[in-house]
Amino acid sequence: MNKIKVLYIIDTLEGYGAEKSLVEITSNFTRITPIFVHIYQGDMLKPRLEEAGVRVYSLDLTKKYAFNLAVKKLKVIYLQEQPEIVHATLFRSEIIARKLKKAFPQIFLVGSFVSNAYSPERFRKKDALDRLKLSYFRNLDKRSSSSVDHFISNSYTIKDRTSRALGIDANKVSVIYRGRKSVDFNSQKVQGKLPYLNSQNQILLNVSRLIPLKGQLDLLKAMPQVIKVYPQIQLVFAGHGSFREYLERYARKLEVKDNIRFLGRIDNIPKLLVRSDIFLYPSYSEGLPGALIEAMMAQRIIIASNIPENLECVDENCALIYKKGNIPELVAHILRVLKNPEQYRALAENARKKAIEKFELSKVVTEYESFYLNAVSPKENSTLEQAQEKKIRILHLIQKPQNRGAETFACQLANHQKRKGNIVKLVSVFSGSANLAWKHEIESLDASPKLRFLDYKAWKKMNIIIEEFKPDIIQANAGDTLKYTVFSKKIFGWKPPIIFRNASEVGRYLKNNNQKRINSFFYQQIAGVASVSKASKKDLIAHFPFLKSKTEVIPVGLERTSINTSFSFPQNQKNIIHVGGFSFEKNHQGLIRIFKGVLREDENVILHLVGDGPLRDSIEKEVLKQDLQDKIKFYGFVENALPMIAKADVLVLPSIIEGLPGVLLEAMYCETPVIANNVGGINEIVNADTGILIERDHEDEFSKAILQVLNENNSAQIQKARDLVLKNYMNESLVWEFEALYKKII
Repeated sequence: MNKIKVLYIIDTLEGYGAEKSLVEITSNFTRITPIFVHIYQGDMLKPRLEEAGVRVYSLDLTKKYAFNLAVKKLKVIYLQEQPEIVHATLFRSEIIARKLKKAFPQIFLVGSFVSNAYSPERFRKKDALDRLKLSYFRNLDKRSSSSVDHFISNSYTIKDRTSRALGIDANKVSVIYRGRKSVDFNSQKVQGKLPYLNSQNQILLNVSRLIPLKGQLDLLKAMPQVIKVYPQIQLVFAGHGSFREYLERYARKLEVKDNIRFLGRIDNIPKLLVRSDIFLYPSYSEGLPGALIEAMMAQRIIIASNIPENLECVDENCALIYKKGNIPELVAHILRVLKNPEQYRALAENARKKAIEKFELSKVVTEYESFYLNAVSPKENSTLEQAQEKKIRILHLIQKPQNRGAETFACQLANHQKRKGNIVKLVSVFSGSANLAWKHEIESLDASPKLRFLDYKAWKKMNIIIEEFKPDIIQANAGDTLKYTVFSKKIFGWKPPIIFRNASEVGRYLKNNNQKRINSFFYQQIAGVASVSKASKKDLIAHFPFLKSKTEVIPVGLERTSINTSFSFPQNQKNIIHVGGFSFEKNHQGLIRIFKGVLREDENVILHLVGDGPLRDSIEKEVLKQDLQDKIKFYGFVENALPMIAKADVLVLPSIIEGLPGVLLEAMYCETPVIANNVGGINEIVNADTGILIERDHEDEFSKAILQVLNENNSAQIQKARDLVLKNYMNESLVWEFEALYKKII
């Protein structure tokens, strides 16, 4: 899919919440080319964009409302860049962009709701003249908003209130949260001393602009009662703003200034968060509070006011909530936590889990890119609703309901495709009883394993299903699925194109020329191939060159999920885990030899084997024969192995044949070190930055690598591995790559 250009117009790049969030989101785009124009002076964030390869234009205007001059300069940039979309953020830039659209009506213009700009609270906090000004700006905003094709709001609260204040149809507003990278707030990563803080004192932290609506005055009013009980406590304000001088005077008036620190604007917020004991967020009005999300990511104990914007981030399961402006309640919460912080650690843990689930940056990036791609659909319409892409009818064929990677991924992909509004059906070749992720009916062809080349009954049943469902495309997901699909099509002559998902290296299974000729016949009937890795694509094309133009690489992916932390292995042992079916490809015999090499150097190690399959009995006998039954544990099939993977010290995969093994991605997601043989597409995800790669049959090196991982700090590799997975291997992103492949074909 060709990248589209989005031209961002924003007031400044000075580093406030809206600017920081937009810069971080756009710097991680892979399917969109962002270009920035900041209208007024202030470019603190410009270097960060340029480091990410984003082009930035600085108009550097000094007059506050030089709208016409800004439009004149923007016309030149617009004609030079020819963006498909213009996205404006903050009031002055919104008005300027709307004026630009008058000159170029073809612009698809996106506006932003980033704060509760016209809330009653804002009007109450202003004097009569400022209220008059705010009313004027609201009316100007309201009159010109009809020229905007669609709005993105950073929260549902802001969507509701701003759309009502401006008279905008709520269907014209999409909600996409602000995002953060959870790894940037990992306490192990950001630990370190802060020279301007006394490391012995307990820290109450507020991160925010210093303005009346942020509620910092309430924190100062609470401090005398807190200091009486905890005289060494420090209240730290990180941020700058027009209210700072007043707050400093008020701290002196209350005689608490020795316990208050004003840090101004600082860059190392993650380190400051990790150092703090309690994060305080007493706001009266917000957009979507980025600082609160960061505190959640940093797993802090949070005390927050009960305004709707805050409650869209935290609830009583992950923070202490008090009524806005109720200082006695605020004091009581602070003293309660300081007295017994361990009692509230679970809230902090829940806050991090919730933040990752709702606000992980990769999820937000995907949603933004998806929004833009939908907006410039080939249909030449002027609104997002009109630009929505046609629903696709997709039929997935799987081998059978079984807990295997190909079937699991097919079900997860189908779920995402259905959520996108497509019409999806799953059919299995053979019957099975496994409980798969697809929550709807899986119809079976009831094929016979003994009649793979003569199963007319199953081919006919597939024809009936296709006649009734009328799919636009059929995806055969590994195993015998392509065989049954092709035979049914050749005999009954139905028309929908076939996509084959190539999940391994087919050349490894071609024993003779007859097999190659048979496979060639099947591949000649398909319209496209989604190969799970570059290696699987290369292998496929090497044996069947005519597939070169039809084959694309779309990897396996993961679902975003929280990991149950209740599982634990026995204490005082080092734990190696292997997850995979007992088949020759997984090389359990070699794994036993590797493990014996580890035991020669360290006897305090256990190998945990998760999975089932035809070779399990023989491997269990081999373990008994070598008297290793106390050191090697068998678990059989486990429906959700993530908690086990997360608690292991290392995951190993000494396979002989692989495509792109999802279990390695799962381990990276769980922040567990990985060691794997260099086969298939494994080297596309495992390298010196993300794990340890061993050449096949080098079993002594594999043993040494395990010992190395068990005895070293692997935090840098772990973080880079998780970053890689979140950026490139999440199903919520991959669904778009499959859709792009479908559209090339249909």
